[in-house]
Amino acid sequence: MQANSYKVKLDDQTVYLPEKLVRNPTFYDEAIEVARDFAVETAQSQEISKDQFTKYLQARLPKLAEDDTLESALFHIALTLRSLIQAKRDTIWAFVLKNVYKPLFLKGKYDFVIGNPPWLSYRYVERGEYQKFLKRQITETYGLLSGKAELITQMELGTLFFLRSADLYPKPGGRIAFVLPRSVFTADQHDAFRRGEFKAKVRLEEVWDLEEVEPLFNVPACVVIAEKGESETSYPLKCKMFQIGTHGRASLPRRNANIDEASEVLEVVEGQIFLNRRGERTFWATTEEAILLGASPYRKIFRNGATIYPRPFWFVEVKVSPLGFDPSLPPLETAERAKKEAKTAYKGLVMRGNVEADFLYATLLSTDLLPFGHLPFRLVVLPIEPVDTGYSLLTAEEARKRGYLHLARWLEMAQAEWERRRREKAERMDVLEWLDYRHKLTTQNPQVRYRVLYPTSATYICACVVENKPVEFEIGGQRLETKGIVADYVTYHYETNSEDEAYYLAAVLNCPIIDRKLKPMQARGQWGPRHICKKVLELPIPQFDPENIVHLKLVELSKNCTARVAEWLKAGGPGKIRSIGKLRGMVRKMLAGELEEIDGLVRGMMEGDAL
Repeated sequence: MQANSYKVKLDDQTVYLPEKLVRNPTFYDEAIEVARDFAVETAQSQEISKDQFTKYLQARLPKLAEDDTLESALFHIALTLRSLIQAKRDTIWAFVLKNVYKPLFLKGKYDFVIGNPPWLSYRYVERGEYQKFLKRQITETYGLLSGKAELITQMELGTLFFLRSADLYPKPGGRIAFVLPRSVFTADQHDAFRRGEFKAKVRLEEVWDLEEVEPLFNVPACVVIAEKGESETSYPLKCKMFQIGTHGRASLPRRNANIDEASEVLEVVEGQIFLNRRGERTFWATTEEAILLGASPYRKIFRNGATIYPRPFWFVEVKVSPLGFDPSLPPLETAERAKKEAKTAYKGLVMRGNVEADFLYATLLSTDLLPFGHLPFRLVVLPIEPVDTGYSLLTAEEARKRGYLHLARWLEMAQAEWERRRREKAERMDVLEWLDYRHKLTTQNPQVRYRVLYPTSATYICACVVENKPVEFEIGGQRLETKGIVADYVTYHYETNSEDEAYYLAAVLNCPIIDRKLKPMQARGQWGPRHICKKVLELPIPQFDPENIVHLKLVELSKNCTARVAEWLKAGGPGKIRSIGKLRGMVRKMLAGELEEIDGLVRGMMEGDAL
């Protein structure tokens, strides 16, 4: 807005449409046509003046010529269109101007608005200008991320569309019903929406839960219904749960089934939606969960791992020849799995070259983690050196000055590919800034003895202890030793020098009751519950006490479980199974007795916290 006007970008130029013109559909199209015709007729003239335009406007639309604000705005639009015609770039701009604000003619006219808005996360919007506009709408106009700006990348735009549409189109007292992703039940970025703490006069009143309906969309869905007005959202909300009935069918007969087909198999159960709280987080559920007494003290000290991405730059394997290789300068190539799983922009990218062994490290991805164990480490190239309780990052220039010529060449190749393939929103960072995004790589401690790892996203939480020491890879009968272990962004990790504390945490995080209490807070994806992040640490997991008998018993059980899983892996227990979900299930079945005992201890330990 500028002086009660709306801003429009025409190619690379900006014009402003006065609000009183936009709100008058009688004159709006005619005014734009007059500006367009004037631009066409004067395109070949050397100079034009405002007086010329005033006379032209008086002849065509005398009522508009009486308003200096409208006349000035239309003259500027005419000049802009004229310059685009002269540059041979005028094709659709008058059409765009006539249509871009047509929705404002419909403002506040409707009793009911129904829609299915785009389910797109903010991070997938590539145009920088549009991203800036959306960010202002999310954070300033509607206050959907109050105090949680770091969640902007995960923000799904469905709730913004919901509030924007509710703000613009219904009459006071009108209602709106939108199909939305079911992530509005649990995702942190929708916390303000659930609380009703947004800057729009909208009261949430009803939710339809469609999680059990399939086939429907690729991710679970819901419907949110609200009323436009001054009253605030209050809980519980009305709820309808749509479920597959008992008519001999396990799902809808087909995708996009009509209402008659769906009615034959669907049952609707009436209920309520409650706003539940776990520490600083909220979630919707059809039952009112017990309020737990405070988050875990570990919530602030577990951290997300480093952004070792794009994978083809950093995840490598040694290319062995019949003559072997030099372990101090191994020949490397992008790992096969990194090639297969590369994002679209990096498909087909293969990095090749020798790199000094001083810059080889090991890591684990979320799909490598098992309860009390993990699959083999992965080899990564990282331009870092240990410095006290962190790492320093080496640029290509610094590496070359210090004689690490092979690392320098590798980094130069990575930067060149990054500049060629990166998307618009990543243009403000070079490849190393992205690798050390928010310093999640350089702040990892190379001197710490143990790390406890759990996946950022998984259906069921699992955790394991990793001893922070050089990892040996056996390759073609030779051994290659890495400098240490780093945590990747698909995992959360906790660093400690206490072996007992590490195993205590692994026991608690693998405990069935912890997983059950986590479930209502997890967003649902195509394959069921997913995001874990720090939600599990909203549960009141106590800090380890080396004098607590129950804590020490959990340590003992955790170490026994870890040893059993290690033996199982060494003996080839997984066989040819590649599904991480199946492998985790096999481990839990193998450890059923120990997990039952752990569950009992954790239950007893946390009874005072209403777990």
